Amino acid sequence: MRMVRAQLDAHRPRRLLRRFLRHEEISAVLTPPVRIAALVVVLVSYFFAVFWPLEWRLPRQVLNQVEIGTDGQARFDKPGVLRSYAPPPWLVDVKQGAPLRVRLDVLPGPPHPRFLGRLFAITLGWNGRLLSIDRDDDVLLVHLRAKGTSLDGYPPLRARGVFQEGRPLRLDLALVGPDLTVQVDGRTVIRHRYPDDPRRRWITSYKLALGSDINLRRFFLGEITHAEVRVGEQSHDLLAPGALSRPHRIFFLDREPRLVPFQDIWTRDAWRNVVGFIPLGMVAAIWPGATLFSVLATGLAISGSIEFIQLTVPRRVPSVDDVITNTAGAFCGWLLIFFLRTALDAWGRRRALAAAAGRAG
Repeated sequence: MRMVRAQLDAHRPRRLLRRFLRHEEISAVLTPPVRIAALVVVLVSYFFAVFWPLEWRLPRQVLNQVEIGTDGQARFDKPGVLRSYAPPPWLVDVKQGAPLRVRLDVLPGPPHPRFLGRLFAITLGWNGRLLSIDRDDDVLLVHLRAKGTSLDGYPPLRARGVFQEGRPLRLDLALVGPDLTVQVDGRTVIRHRYPDDPRRRWITSYKLALGSDINLRRFFLGEITHAEVRVGEQSHDLLAPGALSRPHRIFFLDREPRLVPFQDIWTRDAWRNVVGFIPLGMVAAIWPGATLFSVLATGLAISGSIEFIQLTVPRRVPSVDDVITNTAGAFCGWLLIFFLRTALDAWGRRRALAAAAGRAG
C-alpha cells in the first residue's frame, strides 16, 4: 500500500509539471550512446542538407566600371551598377495602385558570357526582387513578383529575338492593375494578365538598380541612354544627376542577410524550417536535465550558427526568419516529447489505480 501511495503522490499536479518540463523518465530510459548517436545523426543531416555540395565563397569586392558620359548616358562596357541606397518614394504609390511605367532606351553590347544582363530592377539583391528587366542573349526576360511566382519573380515572362548587338531599341513596360504589357520599339512582345494585382504583394523597402543587381552578378553590357519611371502622372529620370548612386566598388556578399523578421517570408520555406528542426527539439528534450529553455536555446544556437555560415555559401540566404522558424521547430519537437511524457504518465497513473483497486478488493 505504501508503494501505491508513493506512485499516486508522484502524480500530484506540482510534481507532474516539474516532470513534464524536464522529461525525467524519458531521459532516464535512453542510454548515453543512444542519445549521442541521435544527436550526431541530426547534426550531420543538417550539415549536408544546408551546405551540400560543400561550396564556399568568401565575400569580395569588385571595381564598379560603369561610366556616366557628359550627355548623361550610362555606359556599361564593363561590369557595373547604378543603384539607390534608399527605397524610391514613389514605390509607396505603386503599391497603393498607381500605374507603373518604365521606359529604357538601350544600345545592347555583347551578351555576358556567364550571367544574365539586368537592365532594371526593383530589388534587394539576393534577397529577392519585385520587378526586373533582363537580357539573356537575344531573349528579353521580365521577372515580376506575383501570385504563383517565387520571391525572385520566377518563372519569368519571355520574348525572343529582342536584343541584337549594336541595334538600339526602346523598351516600354506598363503595369496597370493585374495587366502587364511590354513593348519593344512600339511593338507589343509581352502581354500578360495576373490573377490579381501583383503589387499588393510588394514591399516598399526595396531599392532601384540599373545595369546589374545590388549584390548579385547580373551584368548588362551596353549603354542605357534613357531610363525613366512614370508613376501616375509623375515622371522620374533615373539618369538625372543625384537620382542614383555610383558606388566605387561593388560588394558581393553572395547572400545579403534578411535581418527584418517576417518582412519577406515564404510560407513554404517557413514550414520546411519548422518541420526540419523538430528532430533536433526531440533529441534535445530527451537529454538528462533538459528543460524547455535549454531546448529553445539549443535550437537558437544551432540555427544561428547555420545562418551565419551561410554568408559564405552560394545559393543560400541567411535570414532571421529562418532562425525564428527553426527555433519554433525545436519547440514543436519538445512539445512532442511533452505529449509523449503526458501519455506515459497517464498510462502509469491508470496502472497504479488499477493495482490499488486490485489490492483493496
